[in-house]
Amino acid sequence: MFQFSTSFMFDFELTRILGSTSSGGCDAGEFKSAVGKIRKHDAESWFMAWNEQSERTTRIGDEAAKAGFKVLAKSAYLRASNYFRAASYMFSNNDARVVPYSEKYIKSFQRAATLMDGEVVLVDIPYENGVSLPGYLCMPPNYARLPGKAPIVLYAGGADSTKEELYFLFGHSGPQLGYAVLYLEGPGQGLILKKSKIPLRPNFEVVASHALDFIEKFSQSRTDLELDVGRIAVAGAATGGYFALRAATDVRMKACVAIDPFFSIGCVMNDIVNRSTDAITKGNFQAAWEMGVGKRSMGVEKSTDMLRRCKDFSLQNAKDGNVLDNVKCPVFLTGPGSGQEMYASADDSTLRIEKLLKNVPGSITEIGTWALWAQKSFLFLDKHFEMKREPL
Repeated sequence: MFQFSTSFMFDFELTRILGSTSSGGCDAGEFKSAVGKIRKHDAESWFMAWNEQSERTTRIGDEAAKAGFKVLAKSAYLRASNYFRAASYMFSNNDARVVPYSEKYIKSFQRAATLMDGEVVLVDIPYENGVSLPGYLCMPPNYARLPGKAPIVLYAGGADSTKEELYFLFGHSGPQLGYAVLYLEGPGQGLILKKSKIPLRPNFEVVASHALDFIEKFSQSRTDLELDVGRIAVAGAATGGYFALRAATDVRMKACVAIDPFFSIGCVMNDIVNRSTDAITKGNFQAAWEMGVGKRSMGVEKSTDMLRRCKDFSLQNAKDGNVLDNVKCPVFLTGPGSGQEMYASADDSTLRIEKLLKNVPGSITEIGTWALWAQKSFLFLDKHFEMKREPL
């Protein structure tokens, strides 16, 4: 398979950026310009390349906005948001540029949100200890609505995702298909981690419960949005897929989409630690980055503590038993053949999960692109939510 970089890690992240092209997160020409300036395992060259593109697309957006070109301004601000996110991605959270650049990609996205066809509501979901989880509720535009109230998709991010990046999968396509999509920043994600230092939690069903409580109350205060709280699905990819399966244990969830989820993060982290240990004497950038991100996300300082905490991130453990026994809604899984994984094969995890889903109908498919992920996912949701559409 063609690679944009001889660094596996950089190539993976470049493919991630390029994958958002179909939903407005990247432009081929801007991508080529940035890639040509990135040096292997050089975080500064990565930053400079993507910062150049983010600043450039911001200027393009400003020019388009001044001219009254709504669709072009929105497009430029979306790309700027994704490029600002990418720019600081390779830095440790201790780098002084991380928080300011996080605020830049948020600002760019919110400028784009004001130009979208459907209403985008900025929400703060009450969580714990006075903390609120920020998110966006993307509503379908009037022309995309189907008869009746709008079903809702709660989209859970992964270990290193941001709520703004989540737009480029379900946040882009869902509203155009008549769905309301809520994507939020949970513990251990985005600015919740970078500013508040709140780590990931394995029992994401607690986070989902707070989100569902919020949706129910919000739907009563905004009856004009016509949200269907009787048709709520949860979706996520990779770590977000694991979170989605945990969230699906809440009986208020009526469907679940888990894209390439892991069964247990412990096996993934063991592999990272083994490779990192082997690379200590080589000054390996990827190994150092992986360990740093892992410890920060878990809220610990030592690698051994990280490994111990990772044991809790499993769909089957001594404390929770077989989590999947509590999933009662239909589940759509992707895994085998779905493309290259960063750390572990999705095949083994997906097949294991499918075997343990004893109480509900489950299906596995092979998917390789963001656009196809969305298409297959919404075909599944349409079926179980009985969405009626006319063929084109």
